[in-house]
Amino acid sequence: MSQSDIKHALRKLEFPACVKEALPRIENIIIGRGKQNFIMQLISEFVFLEKTKEVDVRRGQSPQSYSNMQMNKIQEFQLILVLIEFFSQPGPDSTRNAVFLSLFGSNLTPQRTKILCKLISTSVSGSVAPLLSSAGTWMQQVGCTTPPSLEVAQSLVSDFIIFSRKTSEQLKQLPLVAPHFAANLMTAVADLYLNEQRGTLTPPPDALLDVVCEWVTENPSLCLASQQPLALPIGAIAMPVVTPLAGLIRWSVLAPILSNRSTYSNLHLSLLQTLLEIVNNGPPTALNAQHLALTLTPLKNYASRLKGEKLDPSQDANFQKCVERLAQAVQVGLSSNCVYGNIPQLLCALETLPPHPLMKIVIAANKTL
Repeated sequence: MSQSDIKHALRKLEFPACVKEALPRIENIIIGRGKQNFIMQLISEFVFLEKTKEVDVRRGQSPQSYSNMQMNKIQEFQLILVLIEFFSQPGPDSTRNAVFLSLFGSNLTPQRTKILCKLISTSVSGSVAPLLSSAGTWMQQVGCTTPPSLEVAQSLVSDFIIFSRKTSEQLKQLPLVAPHFAANLMTAVADLYLNEQRGTLTPPPDALLDVVCEWVTENPSLCLASQQPLALPIGAIAMPVVTPLAGLIRWSVLAPILSNRSTYSNLHLSLLQTLLEIVNNGPPTALNAQHLALTLTPLKNYASRLKGEKLDPSQDANFQKCVERLAQAVQVGLSSNCVYGNIPQLLCALETLPPHPLMKIVIAANKTL
């Protein structure tokens, strides 16, 4: 059947019947390594109801070149149900992931972003493992700390933490249902909080902290689930993996400045346990030295504020606890061969912190690396 015949047949169908018919056709075209331009046209017109004119993606035109027709809430709900049904069907993971990546690329329109957030939230509520697995692959391919992934992460925090009276069991059980997605979600949410690069050191909501701590404590290897090989179509290149370790270490290290919750201490111990259990059969890949160094700027800023108030950082219990936790994380990471990147540069950066007895020992012990 020609491309025009396929479109003509689909245009005879009402929504969401056209979606049900279009998705298997899109899947078959992907399997046959057909034209990506035609796939994008089918997705825009028959899945998201965006079509007003033909778009050639090979010339760099994004889905935003289509009209901004908005689905109503009923249509959004119908589309989400169809997508969940489609992604729940048995089939090769690589094909399922390829369809998901075609539907939700990195250049998302506001409507597609909204549908994606609702789709993933519904899948978490329903523990839809195949779809969450594809969502985890999508997050890794577009980048866990890029705006699309962060928007999904913020949406899930809103749905299951901020606007929820109590944390759902489905969210608590997420690592058992979709560990790869849970690991990438942790990387994203870790970037959202206690991150001075976002303007202020905002701590995570207590319920989110509790869930993350519970995940890592009960399953120390969860942080490494993002390193699982991705099921991608032939020719696709897997993007570099970023584990949640550096971001969560930043949480535990900076916490004493803002909070006295014991959960941060528990999280810190669980992260150290994770680092101790890592077994490397090759070069380290778990913890980026540059990402670890990002924790230094807020620590230096806090020390500067103390000095501005005529206080000695070496006499400030909270600052000392922060540096002690950082020293512990660095030492355990280095001794377990988990840290990669420019380690000498990291050690030099650590020397710029106000003096701390344990940090001095850690720096001296690793100077030869």
